[in-house]
Amino acid sequence: MADIKKILSEDVFDIDSDIQIQYTKKDEDPLSKYTTQNTLLALEYDTRDVVEELKKLTVENYYESMVDDRGEEWNLFHVFKVIIQGEDIYVKVRIKRLSKDIVFCISFHFAEFPMIEMPYTTSV
Repeated sequence: MADIKKILSEDVFDIDSDIQIQYTKKDEDPLSKYTTQNTLLALEYDTRDVVEELKKLTVENYYESMVDDRGEEWNLFHVFKVIIQGEDIYVKVRIKRLSKDIVFCISFHFAEFPMIEMPYTTSV
């Protein structure tokens, strides 16, 4: 999480090249509200809004980490839950190691299932 925030907050961060958002996935129903593209449209969000939400993530937003289905040699994906406009949003992100590190957001969509087992959320 700290590395992701560092990339997004650097003076040299370029929103056009240092973040990738996967808007649709193979075999996704294009009309589903659970696609990144449709969620961003419903929230009236663009890439800048996604960057700002990623920069605000804390350990209390953390849900789980998972191995990329392509294998363990890939960086882990980290999953977070944020609440935007009263809706639970599922965020899955990792760092892609290319010629320079970039942030790869594979999911930023309405949570399809309840995300209630938050390991670091404190209750008041």
